[in-house]
Amino acid sequence: MRSPFICFLCCFVRARDLPTVGRPLSRFTALKSHRRRLHCHSTSASSAPEPASACTTTSSTHTTNKTNDALRLIFDDPSYWHKNRLRATQGRHRHVGLFGFAALDRPEGFIRAARAAIDEVNQIVERVCAATREHNISEMKKTVKRLDRLSDILCSVVDTAELIRHVHPDGRFVRSANDAHGILSNFMNQLNTHQGLYETLKRVVQDAAISTQFSEQELRVANLLLVDFEKSGIHMPLATRKRFVELQDRILELGQAVVMNAFPVVDSIEVEDPRKKLQGVPENIISSVTVGSRAIIPTSSAAALAVLRMARDEDVRRTMYMAMNSGSKYQVDVLEEMLVKRGELARLLGKESYAQMYLVDKMAETPENVMAFLESLSNLHRPKAQRDLDRLRRLKSVHLGPNASHEVQPWDRFFYSRFISPSAAIAAQPGSADPFHAPPPVTVAGGGSDGLSAYFTVGSTFDGLSRLFKSLYGVTFEPVMLAPGEVWHEDVRKLEVVHETEGKIGTIYCDLFRRGPGEGRKYESAAHFTVRCSRRIDDEEHFGPEFRSGIMRVRDSEKDIQEDGYVKRYQLPIVVLVTAFKKPSGVDHPSLLSLWEVETLFHEMGHAMHSMLARTEFQHIAGTRVPMDFVEVPSIFMENFARSPKVLASFGRHHKTGAPLPPELLRSAQATSSSADAFETQHQLQLALLDQMYHSPHALEPSFDSTSLLIESQRRFNVFPPVPNSAWQVQFTHLFSYGATYYSYFWSRRWVNRIWRRWFENRDEQAWKEGGELVRKELLGWGGGRDPWVGLEKLGVVKEGEREGNFKVELQDLGQGET
Repeated sequence: MRSPFICFLCCFVRARDLPTVGRPLSRFTALKSHRRRLHCHSTSASSAPEPASACTTTSSTHTTNKTNDALRLIFDDPSYWHKNRLRATQGRHRHVGLFGFAALDRPEGFIRAARAAIDEVNQIVERVCAATREHNISEMKKTVKRLDRLSDILCSVVDTAELIRHVHPDGRFVRSANDAHGILSNFMNQLNTHQGLYETLKRVVQDAAISTQFSEQELRVANLLLVDFEKSGIHMPLATRKRFVELQDRILELGQAVVMNAFPVVDSIEVEDPRKKLQGVPENIISSVTVGSRAIIPTSSAAALAVLRMARDEDVRRTMYMAMNSGSKYQVDVLEEMLVKRGELARLLGKESYAQMYLVDKMAETPENVMAFLESLSNLHRPKAQRDLDRLRRLKSVHLGPNASHEVQPWDRFFYSRFISPSAAIAAQPGSADPFHAPPPVTVAGGGSDGLSAYFTVGSTFDGLSRLFKSLYGVTFEPVMLAPGEVWHEDVRKLEVVHETEGKIGTIYCDLFRRGPGEGRKYESAAHFTVRCSRRIDDEEHFGPEFRSGIMRVRDSEKDIQEDGYVKRYQLPIVVLVTAFKKPSGVDHPSLLSLWEVETLFHEMGHAMHSMLARTEFQHIAGTRVPMDFVEVPSIFMENFARSPKVLASFGRHHKTGAPLPPELLRSAQATSSSADAFETQHQLQLALLDQMYHSPHALEPSFDSTSLLIESQRRFNVFPPVPNSAWQVQFTHLFSYGATYYSYFWSRRWVNRIWRRWFENRDEQAWKEGGELVRKELLGWGGGRDPWVGLEKLGVVKEGEREGNFKVELQDLGQGET
């Protein structure tokens, strides 16, 4: 399995809600199963008349300004969905397996599928190795395709198991998926050290008589697979390989310990006389944590965040901040040992550092390029953050008076940043009404206090996305009814992605709503899971019928496509979007989304459309299987549309009255949202630089001290002073899941903002259509089948010398102006 990892922008609460200095990037998703690995190595308006075409599979005929009632209602009106679902299943008694996979019609099917996959893969392994033993050139030419088929067989089971163990409410399915995952993980560990596979692939790549006959995609896959093999130390002597495996195992063990223990060592603080000391915090929050005459506030709770944002008493904020950023010696020791072991692993492979080893196949290529890029951005952006710090200092002076200390500390950041927005800043001038002692805001469950959520339902947002994708790429979403047994929960919806000329190009399952009591467990963050990748399948029939068992095959999800004068057959991609939005409770109570949640959904759909639009002949380079520092480009690209007033106005309607989204309400909400962006950007730059420092040769120095490097990075790259006796690095879990690549957010945002300015900003709908087709042709459609630098150059967004490491960055690359 491609190791699941936390995608930068989707999984975490908005940055302004994350006061700890060490929390990760503002919205980084769990983007599942898109890391490149050879054999998948584990490491829910008013009621409306029922549309005639409700929930059927048809080509889209609606224009970009026409709503799709069926698409909206399947998410917003549970009774509409269930009525149509019952109608569709009347007379259908046969249960299909999950996703239509025949093997997965019962829990034990995962074990059956795993064992069948191993049997098929062993046959492929034998054929690959036999070609070398027999010096059969015609058979050796099939090596790359066979290895890709091998990976597809294993990943079809492991990736499905990975999803099901996160979302299925039935413990029997979860246990079976876990067991199958374990069986295949052990098997894949053997494949990743299989000398016969490695030697055959190496010979094929080195033999010009064979490799010169490969297509561009086939040659790229071959080289990527070879790099993956050698990253596993397969080319080293036996004793060295043994040490390599030991280090890998230990790093995995330590990394899991880092993640499992990523919490403050101080679990709560106590506040005496809370209604006095917690002035500014909403009363309902104070009441929820008050016991007798004291408040007991857990450091990992929403109440803790509210204290840092709203409590007027600086001593209380300081106490909470220190508790939330506390860490034990054990936590620090585990983190440091993981970083040291990574350094040792790199030295074993002849590299100076883990970053040097890991970045070799990324766009940036070297840690020196990454550091130069980040330092140039930090130097460019820091004056802007410093100006905002000066504004906070003036606000603190107004609040506390001239005789108090006005030095702004980290625990002041979120409290005073609330008053940076233009309207709040005016009110915070000397002689004005005192905003610091205004009544606390009234919080509204599920939608915040700005009122915007009333204009965005899950269904209307999907309808807006469908119309947007039609204008960009010529594709729309069509709701489809489910067969009995096809999904794991009644809340799951199925969409087919339909192109205006090509027809169906893929399937998206949507598990979007928070589970209620008794409804079973579910992954609680936003995520994109790949169940199956696109790949060409007509040219593998010569392998024989034993490779087409069909137990993990959906027979109505393959397509013949005319390309280059030939008819080629492709298996179509299947992905799953998982979120935890509030569940609708009836036609008058749909699931309402905050502006932040709208952005999250747009971001996730960026990943999903990458999977849908990337048509490659090989599974290994399909969809989101691209370099780590490019994978966020399609998703961040969609965020710009989610912030566009034109786009939001196109589908933003009050869910009860139908009134359009008021422009002034949107402007106010967006101004508040961006009021403290400079601090967050500078903070994230510091984290990206700290990640590089931790994965540099420093890790192998006798004096290596993660806290000392933390303090150094704070002084060099942030505007807030370091805080002694804190150890927030132990909560920086991306050091495990995104080690040496935390820079990827800034790297990706640079390209997205340049693409946006050049092809979309202030352009009309026709220009968006042309720009969208260009993005599909040069970026999305390739998946990982071409170096991303080539597509970016064709889009005209790479400056001279940048590919060689001569970075010419601007504040606009961060999506910020010069002010």
